[in-house]
Amino acid sequence: MTRMVPFKYVGFFDVPRYIVLSYRGQLLLLRSEFDEELDDYEANYSVFILPESVWDSVQEGNWEFYDKTAMTGIGRIPVSAILFDESKRAELDASCLDDLITRFGADD
Repeated sequence: MTRMVPFKYVGFFDVPRYIVLSYRGQLLLLRSEFDEELDDYEANYSVFILPESVWDSVQEGNWEFYDKTAMTGIGRIPVSAILFDESKRAELDASCLDDLITRFGADD
């Protein structure tokens, strides 16, 4: 089932590389960093749970929280598994995150 969810992002190369979205009661960060050895971006998003306290900063476009915030890693998902809206800059189908959230033990 498609669950298109709005997101905020910084960094874009083919797709957004740092994405924050609220889904199933969790604030999530999806991160695909540049790998110097590969000379390319990682093929997977690392997925983290963020504290709700950073949401206002994200909404305002302030990503200073990134280096200052403890994040809980819950897994990885292939970048290719993410279905984005046509622009790749507004919404994504978050149902691909369901298994990670369930394994982490988050409630709906």
